[in-house]
Amino acid sequence: MDMSKEKENKKKYVIFKMVQILKDYSDREHPMLQKDLVRRLHDMDYTTDRSTVRRALVDLTSDPDSRVHSYANETHEEIDSEREYYFSGIYYDQEFTEAELRWLIDGILYSRNVPHAQRDILIEKLCSLGNIRVQKHMNMKRIRRLSEEEPMNEQLFDNIEALNKAIEEEKKVTVIYNYMGPDFKLHPVYGDPNYHQLLNPYAMVVRNGFYFLICNKDNHSDMTHYRIDRITDIRLTDQPIKPYRHLDGFHDGLNLQEYMEHNINMAFGEPSLITFIAIENAIPGIIDTFGKGVSFSRRNDGCYDCSVRVPLYDMELWAMQNWNKVLVTSPPELVQRMEENLREGLENYTGDLA
Repeated sequence: MDMSKEKENKKKYVIFKMVQILKDYSDREHPMLQKDLVRRLHDMDYTTDRSTVRRALVDLTSDPDSRVHSYANETHEEIDSEREYYFSGIYYDQEFTEAELRWLIDGILYSRNVPHAQRDILIEKLCSLGNIRVQKHMNMKRIRRLSEEEPMNEQLFDNIEALNKAIEEEKKVTVIYNYMGPDFKLHPVYGDPNYHQLLNPYAMVVRNGFYFLICNKDNHSDMTHYRIDRITDIRLTDQPIKPYRHLDGFHDGLNLQEYMEHNINMAFGEPSLITFIAIENAIPGIIDTFGKGVSFSRRNDGCYDCSVRVPLYDMELWAMQNWNKVLVTSPPELVQRMEENLREGLENYTGDLA
């Protein structure tokens, strides 16, 4: 073999091994010294000198596409009347920080509709994306898992894959939609286990820990949404989906952000203009719920007049959860429903449950 070729291959191998070591043992918060890198190369039975490692680091840290970086270069002793430099603060810029991985893992761990076995597989995959230090602290033995007895739809990920394909190909689907019964099993909402609804799927979103399909029932003219973990027996068709412009209120397309702001609990119904009075310490929770879709006007008594556009049932659920902080003032039918709900609730606590 040509000596120059052999030397080039050796250099490439050194770089490969160095990147592997840095990826396994370092990150921005836990950098390595050049001498530690040399030691780990020796531990892998690869003998090299500091100058070779230094030159490889020069190549790596000067490459704009490399994920290897160094905080600083420090001087070493004089060699052949020239001052040689060595690297300190060397690290691999990990694709995910430990905090990002923890956030993703917690999201899966406490998801309310991911089957238990698939949850473990996903968490293990995420743990493997971190370096060795992260993997040591984030593994299935250290992560407190939820009970395996949770009622789940084992078809969830198959549903997501099938619906994603239908959305991409803009095709209608047929599905059986279910409810969770007191036996913790799924039952068709229409009672017939063979009855399939024809849907036009448009998007998938997450709300309150659940996946929802935003869609249209083909024999209706409005937009609706279904819990994906309540769907079974999805079948893709060859029929093209119904265009947005054929749906009531969506002639200009679907604005997902606006849709989510108007459907805080993913209930059903057209958004209505709703006004309510809120005490001051309710404001952070209102913003968490409605985002910038709500408007505020401070009152003389220190409270706030608020207005928002959401479906009546959505607002009814939210207002009942916050009955001691908000007072619905319009529309009249919602005010009446709130009065009836609170009156019935009081009767249940003071008498027999109806």
